Amino acid sequence: MEKRDFIKWVYPEAVKVGEINPIFTTSQAAMESGWGNRSIGNNLFGITKGSSWNGAVELVTTTEYFSTDKISFKAPEKVFSITPYKDSKGQTKYKYKVKRLFRQYDTLEDCLKDHLNILKKPIYQDAWAYRNDPDKYVEKIMDSVGAKYATSPSYVPLMKSIFRIVEREINFL
Repeated sequence: MEKRDFIKWVYPEAVKVGEINPIFTTSQAAMESGWGNRSIGNNLFGITKGSSWNGAVELVTTTEYFSTDKISFKAPEKVFSITPYKDSKGQTKYKYKVKRLFRQYDTLEDCLKDHLNILKKPIYQDAWAYRNDPDKYVEKIMDSVGAKYATSPSYVPLMKSIFRIVEREINFL
């Protein structure tokens, strides 16, 4: 899918779901799904099954980043490999190649609503006040207060670069 087509598909739906700046939501969906090319059905955010999900799931190979080499998962999820690396502060971190269970959604709207519900959880409460400022919001969901949304060490700068692309493209909608 081309970037413009992806934005035409997701941005209007993100506007409808509301509550979080649709540039943030569209950009996050783009980054997490490779502009829709690596999505797991309608799961554009790479939302894993978690303990409360009772819907359909799909087992997918993916990459995760952790600060320890002691992470394990319950079958059928599993770790294939762990590769140490140094982060920007010189600290040892670990890149995992894993099989994880991901949620499946019937529609894009279902995915966007579930994504919104996740971001409304108390673990991201400190970020909520910034939900209309994509740059600040992504910083807050990735800071050391509460939970971090993603494990990638380059998440914030990547998201900010995608915000700029989406901002330019929505002018053509």
